[in-house]
Amino acid sequence: MITRRRLGVSAALAVLFLILSAGPASAHAILQASSPSDGAHLDQPPSLVSITFNENVSASLGAVRVFDGQGHRVDDGNVVARNHTVTVGLQKIGDGGYIVTWRVISADSHPVRGAFTFTVGSGSAASAGLVSSLLNSGADKKWDMAGNVARGIGYAGTLLAAGGAIFLAVVHDGRSDGRWLSKVVLVAAIFGAVGVVVQLPISAALATGLGLSAITHQGVLGQVLADGVGAQTFTVIAGLVVATVAVMWAKRTTLTRVLATAGGAAAAIGFAFAGHTTTTSPRWLVYTSDVVHVLAAAVWFGGVLFLGMFLVARRRNDGEPMEAGAVVARFSRVASYAIIAVGIAGGILAYEEVKAIHALTSTTYGRLILVKLSIVAVIAAVATYNHFRLVPALRRAEDRGRDAWSHLLRTVRIEGVGMLAVIAITGVLVNQVPAATAAGIGTIYSQTKPLGQDSVNLVVDPNRSGHNSIHLYVLDATGRTADVANGVTLELSFPASDIGPLKRQPFVAGPGHYQFDTNDLSAPGQWTIVVRAQFSKFEEDTASFDVTVNP
Repeated sequence: MITRRRLGVSAALAVLFLILSAGPASAHAILQASSPSDGAHLDQPPSLVSITFNENVSASLGAVRVFDGQGHRVDDGNVVARNHTVTVGLQKIGDGGYIVTWRVISADSHPVRGAFTFTVGSGSAASAGLVSSLLNSGADKKWDMAGNVARGIGYAGTLLAAGGAIFLAVVHDGRSDGRWLSKVVLVAAIFGAVGVVVQLPISAALATGLGLSAITHQGVLGQVLADGVGAQTFTVIAGLVVATVAVMWAKRTTLTRVLATAGGAAAAIGFAFAGHTTTTSPRWLVYTSDVVHVLAAAVWFGGVLFLGMFLVARRRNDGEPMEAGAVVARFSRVASYAIIAVGIAGGILAYEEVKAIHALTSTTYGRLILVKLSIVAVIAAVATYNHFRLVPALRRAEDRGRDAWSHLLRTVRIEGVGMLAVIAITGVLVNQVPAATAAGIGTIYSQTKPLGQDSVNLVVDPNRSGHNSIHLYVLDATGRTADVANGVTLELSFPASDIGPLKRQPFVAGPGHYQFDTNDLSAPGQWTIVVRAQFSKFEEDTASFDVTVNP
């Protein structure tokens, strides 16, 4: 028999496993250019450093810092962010190696970071150890993990409370077990609110590199709350408060039902105010789809878990199966509409963020989408089975209904654990680069892949049919540019027209930086670019990229 404890423990283990096993989040805003460029060797010292991204960014306290070879700051602290470009002035500097670290908040509200180096005059480059220490990667990984956990808790708690409030207002029959279920709404709402609020200081820590205390510095909170995050936080918390008060109210009336439904809907919809929908076109279609998607997901997700708890409680109290069947039937109808809405809205969102089939398999975002869709398909199949087989059996007769009741408890448990898995994946998914952007569809292509023990960043600019500049940045484990002893070659192929591989030799544009200007990418569509790096006479490593060249 399924108990409340077993149901809760299974759900908690599922969500924690998926959250904690997720890797660090990837960036959203993509670095397109810098001055000085990464690895540049300058004759004269620059007066400022500028960094340009593919979308608007905002800069917090300490967002761009410049250090000399001894780790002393040499920037003037005057960071200015205008649209896509962030600049910082420099003090008077001399010959030597310099490190630039940057942390900004992208237009979809997520903090991103990176670093590059340059050298002035006859000075030597900055040491790898110093670069690694300034990047503070250990602390960043800690905050990345904390952010993933907070997002998972925020999503799960909020959508459970929202869906539970709507379940009690619309589906439940008002019997005494509703009081216990309303307390579950309260607990879920507390977890949801805490998860949402805790993300603010974590975002500040990632955006500034100054730890949790950064949120108290002047101007930092305002930038963290920008780009819809403030509206999201307020709407989610306000909705949770209204929904919780309504379901906890001693007397169940039409007004409390309306308030519970409205509050739950507001809490769920609040998540649409920030994230990918703020930067994806067409805005009206994507935003509308996101609102429908999160609201329907809350009704389905929260409703399934509350249905499971309702069945456990009603059966423990020796409730009649046929009476419980009426509640199950009402939820089944509501869930059917929610499933349809999730499918349509989710399909629109997935298309706008992915754009091409190959982006599903070649990007982290796309692979997570595939996993999420697979789990949702299983849940939908179970829900369909419940709707057409188990619910009618539960309502037909008590003797057959009791067997169907046990079966229904098992299938609802499967749905509940699956829903938690989907929420956990979503908590990681929202902090990944959208598949279309990562694959360079409709924009400059920029992606990094392993290259032996190192990595290589491939940039195709402007990534349109015709003339393009292909840039390669070979990076070591610390993120510094790394020279390839015996050079780098490219192989360009266009499988659709059986073109290639065309072997090309890029020229050295700087330390670890290779460039090839070409008209080879003349046909729009999916090209394959293979990078071959000859690190020694006997060591060659390769990395393959699928690049969608735009018309």
